[in-house]
Amino acid sequence: MPIYAPVFRGLSEAGIRFIVIGGHAVVLHGYQRNTFDLDLLVPDRLLTLAKTALQRLGYSPYFESEAFLQLTAPRSLPPLDIMVVDGGTFEQVVRSGESRVLDDEQILIPDAKRLIAMKLHALKAVTRARREQDWADIVGVIRATNQAIEDTELREIIERYGPSGAFAELRHRLG
Repeated sequence: MPIYAPVFRGLSEAGIRFIVIGGHAVVLHGYQRNTFDLDLLVPDRLLTLAKTALQRLGYSPYFESEAFLQLTAPRSLPPLDIMVVDGGTFEQVVRSGESRVLDDEQILIPDAKRLIAMKLHALKAVTRARREQDWADIVGVIRATNQAIEDTELREIIERYGPSGAFAELRHRLG
């Protein structure tokens, strides 16, 4: 039984472009771990339309900030978190994105480097409860996609988006 497909179809039918991020993107890059909730990236200009489309599916917002929307799920659908970014950032992720299939639906995920950047950015929040999971995801994606930590672009991403000391921490965790 499809769990995520109704969300994908509901947003697509409403003309909402989205990118699957978070745990499902990590898994689709080849690092196997458990995940259930659905994390999406949506451009800020489409947020109001996305909320309307998701409310039609039975979702209701319970937390909202300028960059983040969390929704309570109806009984048959997964918990849903939406990261909101400006249109330029969204298009940059789309351009480097990779097509995958999830729940028999064609979706887009960030390429490995953009996904690593998002995970590193999340680590900057000192109150983040899932820090160890984020580090494990970053290491898992680096290994699963054969990223070279010394690669100039990846090192720039680590230094730009990660917390202080992120490069040294990753070198340690990668052994």
